[in-house]
Amino acid sequence: MASWNEGTDCCSWEGVTCDSSTGRVVDLDISCQQMSTLPHNNFISQYFPHLRGLNLAYNHFNGSTISSAIAKLTDLTRLNLSHTGFSGEIPSEFSHLKKLVSLDLSFNQVAFVRDEDYSNVLSNATNLSELWLQEVNMSNIKPSSFSNLSRSMKHLDVSDCGLTAASLKVLEVSSTNCFGKMLPDSIGNLKSLRVLSLDENQLVGPIPSEIVHSSLHSVYLNNNFLNGTIPSWLLALPSMEILGLSYNQLTGEIPEIQSSSLRYIYLDHNRLSGLAPTSSTTLKGWNNLQWMDLNSNELSGTMPSYICYLASLLVIDLSNNNLSGSIPECLFNLAELSVLNLRNNNFHGPIPSSMFGNMSKLTHVDLNGNKLGGSLPAQSLATCKMLEVLDVGNNNVDDVFPQWLSNLPSLKVLILGSNSFHGAVTTSNSFSMLQILDLSNNYFNGSLPAGLFHKFPAMKMLKDKSEEVGTEYYIGLVNYKFSFVLTVKGKECVVNKFPSVFTTLDMSNNYFRGEIPDAIGELGSLLFLNLSHNNFVGPIPSSLGNMRELESLDLSSNRLSRKIPSQLTSLTYLSFLNLSRNSLVGPIPQGNQFGTFDAASYAGNEGLCGVPLSKKCGGDDEDGDHDQDSEPELESGGELFSWGFAGAGYGCGLVIGISTAYIMFSTRKPEWLVEIVENWTWRG
Repeated sequence: MASWNEGTDCCSWEGVTCDSSTGRVVDLDISCQQMSTLPHNNFISQYFPHLRGLNLAYNHFNGSTISSAIAKLTDLTRLNLSHTGFSGEIPSEFSHLKKLVSLDLSFNQVAFVRDEDYSNVLSNATNLSELWLQEVNMSNIKPSSFSNLSRSMKHLDVSDCGLTAASLKVLEVSSTNCFGKMLPDSIGNLKSLRVLSLDENQLVGPIPSEIVHSSLHSVYLNNNFLNGTIPSWLLALPSMEILGLSYNQLTGEIPEIQSSSLRYIYLDHNRLSGLAPTSSTTLKGWNNLQWMDLNSNELSGTMPSYICYLASLLVIDLSNNNLSGSIPECLFNLAELSVLNLRNNNFHGPIPSSMFGNMSKLTHVDLNGNKLGGSLPAQSLATCKMLEVLDVGNNNVDDVFPQWLSNLPSLKVLILGSNSFHGAVTTSNSFSMLQILDLSNNYFNGSLPAGLFHKFPAMKMLKDKSEEVGTEYYIGLVNYKFSFVLTVKGKECVVNKFPSVFTTLDMSNNYFRGEIPDAIGELGSLLFLNLSHNNFVGPIPSSLGNMRELESLDLSSNRLSRKIPSQLTSLTYLSFLNLSRNSLVGPIPQGNQFGTFDAASYAGNEGLCGVPLSKKCGGDDEDGDHDQDSEPELESGGELFSWGFAGAGYGCGLVIGISTAYIMFSTRKPEWLVEIVENWTWRG
């Protein structure tokens, strides 16, 4: 509103539109202006009495009530008060707005207190074609009030409005079919209706034929309690493009799609058991489908081969089902595919070698939680230059570190955890965009070259957390939401959002050895670092103190020695620390976050002292300045002892050593030895 200067023509002001013949202000758009008040209740109606359009959306009126003076604008055809922070009762005077074509009151804390107010608004606005009431409290509204809707209604959204089964019994024929007879003479008679949204209500029963008709373009019935099977006529509506039935209790097979216009179908989180048999020659409506989301159902058997012929598909999500058999190699045909999600099924056998060769637009591949073996299909997967997420965790893949993936310039997430990858981790090229790397629970070995950590520039660049709120992936016209599982702060958690500041490196439960390179401290934007359950030796690098964004550090179950670097106290975001089961010595550093960690963070380090341990520090024998060359290392083949140490004991030391060993083995509690052996035999 900075352009609103009194010395200039108001018709030139931003957001102000004037009638070309009369010069009167007829449209006022002052949305997104961070306004919290208006000069007075009659301000708009007094100064702009001839308005036909008023948009106050996305302001912050902090719970104030909607002024009834708006109803004086009797020429209004478009009124948008969404996302404004209004609360309280919707003025009954809105019934005077008889010329309304579009009304949006969504996402406020407002309510139609009396059913007659709602009825009057609808009955008087005979040209109303667009009505948005998401999250408006309509719990007092009778279903019969919908009969007053304009016959020209094209878009109706009453999502999350508190329409309950109890309020629907007025039109109920049988006590078990509350929703089935919900609106037989109202919404079903709106022959011009193109968009119907009843998401997030408490609607029950089977899907009713009364509320759908040939003109509907989009139907959203997500997040209700609908049950029964999907009726075949629903997938035959000639104009239907979008069908949302997610998060219900639907059962049975998914019927054949008869409508050639259907593009997006959301059937996830139901209890559907299968897809109707269809041959490749009778695909009909399936062939134009762009989005198939069937995740979290009860689908079983093999993947239908006709999916390979759905050439328009952008997204296939069959995750969290009971599908089995091998992955069809004919998926190669899906050249437009952007997302392939087969997570948490029972697919087995190798990943088809040529499957990805034609999928140049692929951005997300999730095969986690199956029984897939063999190696990664390097030749075909390397052609997916737009790939951002590759998750093959929790399978039986047997391969070396796929450094060739560094040739994929958009790769951000690489999850290889819980497989049979082996060998050294090296790469000659940079993973330029990689933010999440999970190599945990594999058979990787060898030392970590210092140059390795120079290959992850996206883990180095510090980002402004206040600005980088998240990454959205639009596939076609729809935002695709994906998730993955990571070990964060010692616990497995599902990451449903992927903020662009989220960076993690997990190399735990492998056979890495040698010292942790100082170069790891260059990963300045890393939030989570897990190097636990390996065979690292030597000191904890003081350079870790440079990782100022670090929130979680796990170096447990290694053979690290010397003091804990005092530089770690500069990690002011650190909320999880595990240094247990090492050979650390000396006083525990104090200050900042180190005052919040309990004794469990340091357990199994007999040489440590100071708060929070009960052992107090004192004397010079705990300075930890031991010669690094004196630290034992595991020999090749995993031998736990070296004969070089056998002659070191003599005199009373020999007696004490033999006595201690006898007690340990006779009581069957050699805990330190068990921990080392378990570290080498945890896979059974």
